[in-house]
Amino acid sequence: MELAFLAAGALAGGFVNGLTGFGFALMSAGFWLIILPPTTVVPLMAACMTCSQLMTLPRVWRMIDAKRAVPMTLGGLLGVPIGIAILPLVPLPQFKFGVACLICLNLIYVLTLQSRLTLPRTAEKYHFVTGFISGIFGGISALSGVVTTIWAGLFGWTKQEKRGVFQAFNLSMGAFSLCLFGYGGYLDRQFVYTALIVVPMTLLAATIGLRVFERMGNAGFTKLINILLGLSALNLFISVLF
Repeated sequence: MELAFLAAGALAGGFVNGLTGFGFALMSAGFWLIILPPTTVVPLMAACMTCSQLMTLPRVWRMIDAKRAVPMTLGGLLGVPIGIAILPLVPLPQFKFGVACLICLNLIYVLTLQSRLTLPRTAEKYHFVTGFISGIFGGISALSGVVTTIWAGLFGWTKQEKRGVFQAFNLSMGAFSLCLFGYGGYLDRQFVYTALIVVPMTLLAATIGLRVFERMGNAGFTKLINILLGLSALNLFISVLF
């Protein structure tokens, strides 16, 4: 049974990460938190996310816009250590409930106001702040992609623009978080054993997801992101209740 949950989380997370450039933690957490403690799950998600992002990077390299990605990434690098430091102190159910509520508020905005209200380009000066908040989320739960995904949706960026930001930011956050987890002693024997099982599954699924991304239109990509966010919110609510 444990192997089935491990495989489900790796395949679902890997496919979505390869398809969108984010979302590994959103899809895998619901499976892995059933059988593993958060202090193992979060480093494991960071490892899988980093490996899949590295594998798909050559195919999306040209989509990365440094003017957007660099400030967001620098903010995230400052936020990650804070998130990791408070990881053992944060009540997981309350945190997951809060993230789910944030996702729901974003979806309400998308369904009601997005066609009439988008942020101007001048708001991009706050990329650093967004990255900082995302980094804290990433250190606590590897959910750094939630805030950046919502933020990108507020500007009406194209599929390529979103993917470039997601790829650069989440790769940086995953790799940096993994280094800090190693320094903090989180990469124990249980982590290594589990990683040997789930990383290859993640890479296989990410390869398939990337191929689907390359064939998807801009409108379909945006719709898929909103669907995934909705499913992740539902998953988080269910995990809190049960």
